Amino acid sequence: TRRLNRVLKKGMQKRASNKKITETKVVYPDGLEEDVEQKLATEVNYASNSVGSKLVFCVRIRDDLGTPKDVARILSRLRLRNVNEGVFARYNTSTRKQLHLIEPWVTYGVASKSVIADLISRRGHGKIEQKRVPLSDNTIIEKALGNDTGIICVEDLVHEIYSVGSDFGKANIFLWPFRLSAPKSKFQKQKLNFKDGGDYGD
Repeated sequence: TRRLNRVLKKGMQKRASNKKITETKVVYPDGLEEDVEQKLATEVNYASNSVGSKLVFCVRIRDDLGTPKDVARILSRLRLRNVNEGVFARYNTSTRKQLHLIEPWVTYGVASKSVIADLISRRGHGKIEQKRVPLSDNTIIEKALGNDTGIICVEDLVHEIYSVGSDFGKANIFLWPFRLSAPKSKFQKQKLNFKDGGDYGD
């Protein structure tokens, strides 16, 4: 609550840098002997903030315990009602302010087209008559979105989300929040290290 009150004060909102930042870190393969892991260690470049992106993927990482009402309202508005649920969000000024306000409860970052395609094909569910329906067939997408948006298959849905097109809102609302698993492997923990900004977005 104290943090929320500080953030809400004039001039106290956290502001993201306007400069796109790229950093390098070392990652290790998981499940091998330590000496082998050291030999196969690889340097990777990653964007440490979301500047310049039109789209971010947000994941909730904390439960409701001790959550202020204003934070709970924003989480509900973003459809992040449960831990380890993820949603796509248009990264504009309004969304950025909301994400900075709820930073301790979410992690977010830029999603590549391949990641979006993988999420939708593996864990994608649509909202049909207020029910969670797996996207097992393109006809489900065509019936829900085809008449209004022209989106008739998974590829069209991926393109609309990635490009943040004119029908992004309808496509995003159609997608049920993704239910994800908590990171457990050494590789995942390396990629989502708290001190490197992985769990707190920008």
